[in-house]
Amino acid sequence: MKISHIFYTLSLSAASSWLSAQVPSTAKSLAPQGWNILMATTGDLNKDQMPDIAMIVEKQKVDVATYDDDGKVVHNHPRKLIVFFKTAKGYQRIVENNSIPVAQQPNSCLLDPLAEAEDIQISKGNLLVHFSYFMACGGWEWPRHSYTFRWQNQRFDLIGFDYNSFHRASGEETSKSYNFSTLKRKEIVGGNMFEDAKTQTKWSTFKAPQQLTLKNINFDDFYTQFEY
Repeated sequence: MKISHIFYTLSLSAASSWLSAQVPSTAKSLAPQGWNILMATTGDLNKDQMPDIAMIVEKQKVDVATYDDDGKVVHNHPRKLIVFFKTAKGYQRIVENNSIPVAQQPNSCLLDPLAEAEDIQISKGNLLVHFSYFMACGGWEWPRHSYTFRWQNQRFDLIGFDYNSFHRASGEETSKSYNFSTLKRKEIVGGNMFEDAKTQTKWSTFKAPQQLTLKNINFDDFYTQFEY
């Protein structure tokens, strides 16, 4: 247990330094007071040819500290994702989401879901948000979630969700991709990370229980909103 804690502490420290170096200078002035920017990106999200900004921030302090069974402080500072549009008068905050998973859970082997994930991205006018769920103990699966949002109808609609996982012992892979615009699901079965394996692609339709947006999505417990 001590080895996992030391590994996590070193990883968090290194990641924080690296992430700080990657933050665009323009974004730093937009961060809420009392919050640190963990990652940020720029790009045109609303097709006006102006550089918008998306960032994930973490609160510097918590009101009440949480401790694990060993008496160590749990790093569970609140996090949120914020999007700003560039306008002629400066940057305007458009939306924020307060369900970004925290770095640590009490008495859990789950590492920081942002530590091994890709950075937040703006690509082809879409916003991409990624999480990685690596268990230092108590689980062999390594799931990764990727969400794609598009600005339309004056909101950021979820248009895509990708679920990829592999078993660290057997190498067996799970790959599912959901298109919320067409309501089509693509699943690749038979893959293996450790050996060449013949895969099969299956297509099917699915039903979305509600209109998921960047404002109402629950990143921390997405399965309660959509059973993937």
